[in-house]
Order: sequence, then C-alpha cells, then structure tokens
Amino acid sequence: MSKSKRGNGSGSLFKRSGSDSWYASWYGGNGKRISRSTRTTSRADAERIMRKWVEHTAMEREGLAKPEGGSELDRHAAATITSHLEAFKRSKLSEGRTAKHIDGTAAMIAATASKCGWMALADVKPERLERLVSSRQAAEEGGWTPRTAAKCIGAWRTFLRWCVADGRLAVDPLARLKKPAPHRQRERRYLTVDEWRWLRAITEHAPERFGMTGPERALLYGVAIETGLRAGELATLTRAHLALTGPQPHILLSAAETKNRRAARQYLRRPLADALAIQTARMMPGGRLFNIPPSTRTSAMIRADLRDARAAFIAEAGDDAHGRIERERSDFLTAEDHDGRQLDFHALRHTTGAWAAIGGASPKAIQTLLRHSTITLTLDTYGHLLPDEAASTVARMPDAEPIALRLTGTNDTPEEVTATGAATGVLNQAFVRDATRDATPSYTHRPHAGVAELADAADSKSASGNRVGVRVPPPAFDRSDR
Repeated sequence: MSKSKRGNGSGSLFKRSGSDSWYASWYGGNGKRISRSTRTTSRADAERIMRKWVEHTAMEREGLAKPEGGSELDRHAAATITSHLEAFKRSKLSEGRTAKHIDGTAAMIAATASKCGWMALADVKPERLERLVSSRQAAEEGGWTPRTAAKCIGAWRTFLRWCVADGRLAVDPLARLKKPAPHRQRERRYLTVDEWRWLRAITEHAPERFGMTGPERALLYGVAIETGLRAGELATLTRAHLALTGPQPHILLSAAETKNRRAARQYLRRPLADALAIQTARMMPGGRLFNIPPSTRTSAMIRADLRDARAAFIAEAGDDAHGRIERERSDFLTAEDHDGRQLDFHALRHTTGAWAAIGGASPKAIQTLLRHSTITLTLDTYGHLLPDEAASTVARMPDAEPIALRLTGTNDTPEEVTATGAATGVLNQAFVRDATRDATPSYTHRPHAGVAELADAADSKSASGNRVGVRVPPPAFDRSDR
C-alpha cells in the first residue's frame, strides 16, 4: 500500500493493495478518522476531492455546514409519514391511551395525508391542509361539519407536537392553524319522568330487539339514567363491577374503562340495585352485564322502543277524539321534538343531569355525577334547569333601617321624621335667616349650594307657615316677621 501524507489536518492519500484508486483519510468532526475512496486513479483529482472533503468537515465542525447525508432531523423529515405513525401509535399506547382512539387518530392522519399528497414529514404544509378542510366543508354531499374539521386539525396537531417532542421535527409546521369552533350539530333533549314511566312499562313487555330482551333493555335504560354512564362504559360492565349488598350500592369502573381515564364510582338507589341483583344472580363474575349492540345501533334500539311507547300512549286515549288529537300533536315520547332536539341513547345521560338539576342538586354535584372535566360544561348544559336563587339571594341582603332624627320647626316643636325628611332638613341648612335685615325676611345662599337645594328652598317658601329644618344657632325668628 502506497501512501502520500499531508500536513496535520489536511488529510492524506493512499492506495490499497489490489486497487488502483486513491483513498483519502482525514479526521471527521467527531474526532474519528474517516477513510473513503476517491474513485479516481488520478492523483491530482484525488487531491481536489480530498481537499473538498476536508474543507466540508471543517465547516461542519464550525456549524456552517450540515453533515454529509444530512442531520438526524433531515433524515426524519425525509422518512415516510407511515413510519412515523407507527412509532406514534406505540408511544401513545405506552401512555395508556385506548387503542380505539389511537387507531382513529392515525387513520384520520393517514387519510388526509394521502388526499394532500404528502408522503414525508417534509411535505407537510399548512396551506394544503387548509384547502382540503375548506373544500370538504363546502361539499354538498358528505361534507365535513365544523366538529369533523376540528377533529382533523386536532389529530394533526397532536401528531406533529409529538414529532417535535420526540426530536423528529424542529418546529410544528401546522402551528398557525386553528381548529374551527365546533358547535353542536345535534341538540338533545331529556326524558321527562312521565315519558320514562311509559317507556319502561312498554319496554319491559316488548319482544327481543337488537339481541336484547325487553326487560334487559328496560334495565339498561334505567342504569343509564341513574348513573349517567355512556354506552361504551355500560358495555364493559360485568358482575364484578357491581357492589349491591352494602348500605350504598354502586358501580365501580376502573380508569381504563372510562372516557376520561379516571376511576368512577356511580351510586345506585336501592330499587335499581335490587333489580340488578336479580338480573345477575345466575351470571358468572366475568360475564357481560348487558349485551349492548354496537354504538352505531344503540340509538336505533331506543327509538324503536320509543315508537312502541308512543303508540301505546296515543292508543290509551281510546274513543276520545279530542284527547287523541292532542296526544298526536304533542312531543311526548317523540324521537325529535318540535324544536329539533333529538332523543337518542346518549340523551339518557342528559336525562341524568337534567333530573339532578331539577331535583335541586348543586352544579358541583352534577359535575361530579357526570364526571365533566370543567364546571363550565355543566353550567352550559344544565344551567337553565338549576334552581333560580336570585330572589332568595336578594331577600337575604341586609336591611338598611332609616335613622330617626330629632328636628325642629319655626315654632321650636321637635318632631320625628323619616330619612327622607331628614335629608330635606339637612338641605334646608343651605338657607339661613339673614339677621342683618330689619323687617323683611331674606335668605342668603351658601356658596356651594346646589340646584336641588335651591329647589327645596322654593318649595319651603311656597309651603304653609312652619319650616322644618335641623336646629341652627340664633338668630331666631317667629311668625311676626312675615
């Protein structure tokens, strides 16, 4: 092997046995020696190539150039979004997030990336996503609601923030995007007590529907109303979740089984606890309490039972034509009322909060019962049903009793007056008898007397005989002055 050395830091050229090409050797930015073939047999060309590599290493050491092959951020930016999504899903699963939520978020990201034509992280640009969201919201068929648009942007922001935190991106390229303010596309109403009585009575004797018998569905609706549990949470219930024998029967859910990832203890009243005890007497501890259909069909199930209950309600009118017409015109047990508010399975949870508010529960108690993240959500949803305490609040304000002042008139006879009279008497002090005049009574206006005082003076002058005012020092006068 022949070798041609250069000065310190300038590298060296050499040839390896069995090869005609020149090799360059120099110290890299990390202090380790690098050896690389110049792929040329020309010494002059090899000198120029090596000099270029050495100069680039020096600039890289000073931070003036990127390493060859790019930095770690460059390599991440060039990698496919799919590869990053796989790492993202593994990371979120390790944090305790549900697989369903993570898969839904990843699916939304992958679908929108495909529509935007993004293959790698370096392709992500806010303008393209803005155009996609705008076009999907404007679409006549299958258009996005503001809630869906907010979900899309929120999924991307979550993913990109994770990329920044994991060192895969320097900054979030979609940081300036704001999620559209999602408004409720579906206003829900709650069941009244009478509606629930009819629904329970009819459903208990109804045939099997959606894989559940009538009594099972009635019991399911009762548990949903009394506990406020969501359909997904009710689907996880087993006999092991129930504590029905103690003085305070309850349902206990672990953090992994609730939406907010916090353990929940939902108390039951004794009649419902007894009904659940009968239902679960022959069940294995690990068996499902309710065979609930998929979440996309729970609303269809309760609406079918509502139709049966409403038909029975109308039929009860019998031959009373007027009563029958009134019942047909009412919103009683309808899936949608005249205001467009709908009654689906999730409306049973609204019924929980509404009944608690009507029963006089405090906003904090309702928040705890429904496990809302903020009290604002509770007040926005059920504030109009909470007891109106404005009148009682005003009634509890302290009274300001009037002060009785001992005043005197022109005849030196004291009398008791109200606070209004006292105020008038005080104002009359602005006018005092001018004792320097002989026969004609006159009044001297004090320098700072106001318009109200002048008006009081005029009223006093036009009034009969006696003047009422706070006693002032002499001179005194009597009626002979008039």
